[in-house]
Amino acid sequence: MLLIHCDYFSYTTTKPTKFAEEMADECKSCGIKDALVIFVTVEKEDIVNNEKLISKSAEEIIARAKEVGAKALVLYPFVHLSEKIGPPDIAAKIVDELNKKLVTSGYHVNKAPFGWEKVFSLTSKGHPLAESFKTIKI
Repeated sequence: MLLIHCDYFSYTTTKPTKFAEEMADECKSCGIKDALVIFVTVEKEDIVNNEKLISKSAEEIIARAKEVGAKALVLYPFVHLSEKIGPPDIAAKIVDELNKKLVTSGYHVNKAPFGWEKVFSLTSKGHPLAESFKTIKI
């Protein structure tokens, strides 16, 4: 996971891939101020113990959100953080479950659609904790 505390983050979907999830029109683009953006990649080894992976990932995200004071989160599926990517169908389920876990923890979460090509723009906060990378191992 690549976590960036942003003054502003936005994305717009451009084209579905063969793995694209269905989505409502209001989810095709998003713009949000003062958010912790979490770029997430699911790797092959992550598919073994989904529940522990999701719980540990949520704990890490919540800890960082508390550290930086972020109330809003953006969960952004981003296959480009690894060369060992997991199967898209399982990756999509893991990202959805992580989203649900974060929402039930009381966070406002915008989840970017899985399997869509997107353009994004961000403005990082620039403080010492604004950027971090976490690998979750189970």
